Amino acid sequence: SETWEYMLQLCCHCVHALEGGVTRAHFLPPTPGALIQELYTADGMGTLIAKDLYDGIRLATPADVPCIVDLISPLEQKGVLITRDRGKLARDVHQGFYYVFTRDTAILGCANLKRYTPEIAELGCLVVSPAYRKQGLGDAMLCYLERTAIAAGVTSFFALSTHTMQWFIERGFSESSATFLPKPRRAMIDPKRGSKIYCKQLGSGRSIDAQELFWDPPNADASRNL
Repeated sequence: SETWEYMLQLCCHCVHALEGGVTRAHFLPPTPGALIQELYTADGMGTLIAKDLYDGIRLATPADVPCIVDLISPLEQKGVLITRDRGKLARDVHQGFYYVFTRDTAILGCANLKRYTPEIAELGCLVVSPAYRKQGLGDAMLCYLERTAIAAGVTSFFALSTHTMQWFIERGFSESSATFLPKPRRAMIDPKRGSKIYCKQLGSGRSIDAQELFWDPPNADASRNL
């Protein structure tokens, strides 16, 4: 149809512009306020073709620490997350233990990946901004960190949780005892929190691909913080 041919021509023009050095090209509907919403909101209004990283997961940097604190503080106040010393948090970010999910300049989620032995690592502080929950961001971060761990030679993941136990179970984790944890991590457990320990044996990158293809979304309650 003429509409599709016109859209194809626009796409070709956009690709040509990107190849010529333009960073991003936008398709917008002819509606009032579309341009403002596209340019001044994280989710935009139309379709974006980007040459740079607009939406994705990367290592956190020291500049991300205030945004990470903003994400985790409400859950710390509710007791969902253990309160983290801000100085230690900054050091962990500097050492490369934290990852963030970004959309343009906004940080929508964060997670901590810390190795205790060559084969065992902890997944912690997996948080998604309330406005972006139930959209698969938590699953995207989990799969990304699993791939990262596998590439580094890690064979087992563990996580401690007091509120999102079903979320972990639905993603291949199983409840375990404290004896599974490395001794340094076991000594850090606060028994008053009553945290459950979940572990997962990691396969290959191919198994993660299959998990993404065939995973069925959980119910809303199980993923309310992810």
